[in-house]
Amino acid sequence: MAIEINWHSTQGTRTRANQDYCGVGVRPDAVLCVVLDGSTTGSQSGKLVRLIAGDLADWFTLAKASISADDVVSQLREIHNIRSRELPMASASYLVTLIRRDNPSIILHAGDCLIGNHDDTAPVEWLVTPHTLANAIDDVSINEIAPSPLRNKLTRSFRAKEFMIPETTTIPDTGEAVFVVATDGFWAELTSDQQHRFLDGEVAQTKDNIDDCSVLRIRIHGSTAETHVSATLDQNLHVVKSS
Repeated sequence: MAIEINWHSTQGTRTRANQDYCGVGVRPDAVLCVVLDGSTTGSQSGKLVRLIAGDLADWFTLAKASISADDVVSQLREIHNIRSRELPMASASYLVTLIRRDNPSIILHAGDCLIGNHDDTAPVEWLVTPHTLANAIDDVSINEIAPSPLRNKLTRSFRAKEFMIPETTTIPDTGEAVFVVATDGFWAELTSDQQHRFLDGEVAQTKDNIDDCSVLRIRIHGSTAETHVSATLDQNLHVVKSS
């Protein structure tokens, strides 16, 4: 399995530092990616997302056995037990992508980070929905959620008060595919054309009051004897490979 990852992140104007972060763990049999978006109202959220990204990626590469969705949830719970005491005023959205050779890929998310199928000529086809008040009761499309003021109220996230179990989704076939994992600064504040240009490396400038904007592109080239990852590095990225 050969995987190419490209992380592109730019700071907005609502926080003093970029509070989006990405962690990637690489093993011979699998790759784990986590994209996090720290809350703009939490003064410690930028530090929280950096710690979670490192904690999860490091744990994944050191684990000896194969990793399941339940294993990831258990580790997230353990991280929560530690980090919520250290950073009680912080919170974040996150999405974990677990890509396993010869097994279905697993998505775990809480909050408003999303994953979708990417095509160079078409809008992103989002595979999950955010956990917000805008779609808490009714099944609402992403295009309807994006402009709603209620989308900034999250119904699920990584928060100190309690551990909230992430939603789990299975993607059956990832033999040859391209996915994007994005924070809401990407999927909610950029048009489809702007999203394509941002993926090509352009800096998004949509308005004066903008959120941090980040996207991870995961290109899976297919099965090989061993997992290989090539990464284009950018700010706020933690990558670790098993020895």
